[in-house]
Amino acid sequence: MATVILPKRSETALSIPSSGSLEVGELAMNVTDGKFYTKTSGGTVKEIGGAGAVTLQDVTTTGATTTNDITLDGADIIFEGALANAFETTLTVDEPTKDNTISLPDQSGTVAMDGDALAYAIVFGG
Repeated sequence: MATVILPKRSETALSIPSSGSLEVGELAMNVTDGKFYTKTSGGTVKEIGGAGAVTLQDVTTTGATTTNDITLDGADIIFEGALANAFETTLTVDEPTKDNTISLPDQSGTVAMDGDALAYAIVFGG
């Protein structure tokens, strides 16, 4: 008869075990989130395995690329600019009512908006 080994576990979304609830090297998992955790000899609880602890910032900082689509669910893209100040440019999308595709031409230049959401012009620099 096989022996079943079960790590400590939780089914509460976003629940991370406390340092006091684990021994060094002991495994715990969050079944709902699909994440594993362990305690280091320094007493820190760390997520292990998978990519759950990786952020888009981590990926872009290391210069990694992907051939996968990036899906943002209700999120905007915010451009800070060269100076970290009170001004940003936010790219947002209205709630789609159908699948839409916006294609950028194989050209260099500036996209200029004239205030009408349906009208735009691409101004190509020489």
